[in-house]
Amino acid sequence: MSQHNSDFPISEVTGRPHSKPGQEFVKLVEESRADRELCDYLDSFSVFVANLVLVHRQKSGLTQAELADKADITQESISQIESGFGGAKLEAIDKVFRVLGVKLANSKQDEITVEMLN
Repeated sequence: MSQHNSDFPISEVTGRPHSKPGQEFVKLVEESRADRELCDYLDSFSVFVANLVLVHRQKSGLTQAELADKADITQESISQIESGFGGAKLEAIDKVFRVLGVKLANSKQDEITVEMLN
C-alpha cells in the first residue's frame, strides 16, 4: 500500500482509497435527486415510513423475522413495509410501530413529529 492522505486503506483493485462507510449511498441519493420522478418517490410517505421502520428495527437489533413475530404479522409484510413501494396495510404498520416504540405526535396541524417511546 502506498502513502496517502486518507484514513482508509488503498484498494488493491482500484488503486484509490476506500470510501467511508455510507459514502457511496450518500452519493447515490444526491445523484438520484437530480431525477424529478425519483426525487418525488424518495420524498413520499411510503419511503418515509420504510426508512423509519428500517432504522428503528436495526436500532432495536431485530431481524425482519423477529420483528414480524413480535408484531404478529408475516416477514413478507415487514419486507413490503421496508421496501417503500406502498401497498402495506395500515394495521401492519401500526403493529410494527407499537413493537418498535415509534409514536407519531401531531403537535401542529401541518407538522408530524416522530418520537421513540422506549
